[in-house]
Amino acid sequence: MSAKPIAFIIGAGKNIGAATASHFSQKGYRVAQAARSVNTEDSKDDSLLLKIDLSKPDTVRTAFENIRKTWGEPSVVIYNAASAIFVDATNPFTVPVEDFERENTINVTSVYVAVQEAVASFDELPASTKKAFLYTGNALNTICWPKMWSAGLGKAATAHLMETGSLSYKEKGYGFYYVDERKADGSPKVNPYVSGPAHAEFFAGLVDGSLKAPWHATFVEGKGYQAFAGARE
Repeated sequence: MSAKPIAFIIGAGKNIGAATASHFSQKGYRVAQAARSVNTEDSKDDSLLLKIDLSKPDTVRTAFENIRKTWGEPSVVIYNAASAIFVDATNPFTVPVEDFERENTINVTSVYVAVQEAVASFDELPASTKKAFLYTGNALNTICWPKMWSAGLGKAATAHLMETGSLSYKEKGYGFYYVDERKADGSPKVNPYVSGPAHAEFFAGLVDGSLKAPWHATFVEGKGYQAFAGARE
């Protein structure tokens, strides 16, 4: 069992993933990151890099098994990956079924597998350990952009998953959050794009309790949680 807490980031991108890995490392966590593009040979004592293909949910279970064998049970799991298919907004229902199924595997099924594995890990950790599952969301669970309608289905589904976790595991102290960065007026953060460092700070604040937010954790950079119309508590 690791003497340090373990954070597992699924989707090790250059923006949110990299900033979050650095932030949690500075807070004393061992950080495991999983993505298709990582070089596992770059792993270090407190930094574990894992190959994963989120279109194949079994690779999510394998990644958790590797973390357990190497370090122990993660107390923080962050799902920071997504797939989006863009279509003609005037003729949206043209997504091939096989592409639709692959997108939903990445955006929903693999998230569900990660939640199952996270809860299994949380159950093995001491009650005093802070535990949380955080999902990088956006406004598509509350608004409709026809050109990205299939991605919106995934966001709506994962938002429901996070709300379910928040309600069902409240007594155990397990946090579940759908994290959505917005502009100050509540509109989606598209241009400029979302901030990696702001996500990292918000994630960490939700985990350690220094920041408070409901499961539908809409936030503004530099201001923390902000309630907006359409967001649910």
